[in-house]
Amino acid sequence: MTDYNLLSDVYHYSKQNPVKVHSEEYTFFKILGDVKGKSILDLACGDGYYTRKIKKYGASIVHGVDISEKMIDRARKIEKATPETIDYSVLDACQSKTLGRFDIVTSVYLFPYARTVSMLKQMCNTMVNNLKPGGKMISVTLSPFISVDTFYAQTNYNVQMKTNNQLTDGALIQITINTPQGVICFENTYWSKKTYELALNEAGFQSIVWHKPQISEEGIQKFGDDYWHNHILRPGFCVIDCCLEGY
Repeated sequence: MTDYNLLSDVYHYSKQNPVKVHSEEYTFFKILGDVKGKSILDLACGDGYYTRKIKKYGASIVHGVDISEKMIDRARKIEKATPETIDYSVLDACQSKTLGRFDIVTSVYLFPYARTVSMLKQMCNTMVNNLKPGGKMISVTLSPFISVDTFYAQTNYNVQMKTNNQLTDGALIQITINTPQGVICFENTYWSKKTYELALNEAGFQSIVWHKPQISEEGIQKFGDDYWHNHILRPGFCVIDCCLEGY
């Protein structure tokens, strides 16, 4: 399993990748919608990149959680330097701990760090345990629709993906992101759509919607349609949107 304590000083550079800025971030916030006055728990928050943006968009209460002590330490240092009343906690999302009852639980690449179906289910249970009745969950995750062709397509965006296994549940995928500041390497676990939905349904989620990546107008204007062609056809991520009964 990737030790993000070792990546805490460099991982944030990956957020500068055009796909991250103009597709992942754009799609995530478009699906998330209006957060004004909402309470939000951000699981696998890393150094708080998305957490801070959620707060800036008007959420009333925001709590970021990550398993990496160094990632949370970096997030807390940023919070201390530019206070935004965001709380941060070191926590394994598989522990099913209740930090409160939130309107929305978000996560960006939490699920690919489940190494077993049991861990995936535990992550879903943690989300449910921290949601109000009728609460909503939005998650960016490794797409269950990827193929070897997807791996080839990512090279257009300074990303390499490879696996020594077939793309079946539990297959480990090595991901390398090249940035001007250096190379960032980590592992993700592949899960099928069926397995995701089984885990989410068993935890209590319903109305599961899978969203394909979208591109911001700024991204299209800056890089042109041709640049985004391979990403649209063979994206590496998608966004899951679901809710508890009563939403």
